[in-house]
Amino acid sequence: MRILIAVPTFETIFPETFKSIYDLDTGGHEALFEYVRGYDVAVARNKIAKRAMELDVDRVLMVDNDTVVPHDALVNLAGHGKEVVLGYYAHRPKAGDYDGRSNVCRLGPVDYVDQYQMDELKALASEGTYLERVHGGGMGCALISTDIFRETEYPWFDWVKYKNGLYLSEDLFFCEVCRKNRIPIYVDTRVSCGHVFRYVQD
Repeated sequence: MRILIAVPTFETIFPETFKSIYDLDTGGHEALFEYVRGYDVAVARNKIAKRAMELDVDRVLMVDNDTVVPHDALVNLAGHGKEVVLGYYAHRPKAGDYDGRSNVCRLGPVDYVDQYQMDELKALASEGTYLERVHGGGMGCALISTDIFRETEYPWFDWVKYKNGLYLSEDLFFCEVCRKNRIPIYVDTRVSCGHVFRYVQD
């Protein structure tokens, strides 16, 4: 399988992130690497999707510039043969106080607000439940079939602002594309990623 490992970033890649990508076990898959710099993240993700089609790869592994992926992440994510499989990481808090939430949301009647706790996903992995269907989540570590981009309409990633002032982020927009096209999204409970939290003091 040909896999494009790509980082969408407005600025640069944290050293911890780059090293984790460099150290990935490719499991015998042909892996290519690119990063798209200097764009809004939605624009960058769309450019990556287009590049994946140009290169005719089977899958894209999107890794955010502040996500640290485990050594076996690619092997585990690719091993399921699913169209969209996410790794998980700590939800970015608005302040420095980490609240234990992850980036993935469980299936349920309310969209994208019922997030798994990190400990819940780790417990599933320890019990041998490695693949869990989810409502969606952040794309900081996401293995995506390139066929999705070929078979659905552009844009695949976009920001949506609602009249009440709330936003739908670019990664959840992609989850909505999947939902409308009946493409299930999963999380691999073994792929617990690091998230580099750095704050600028006022």
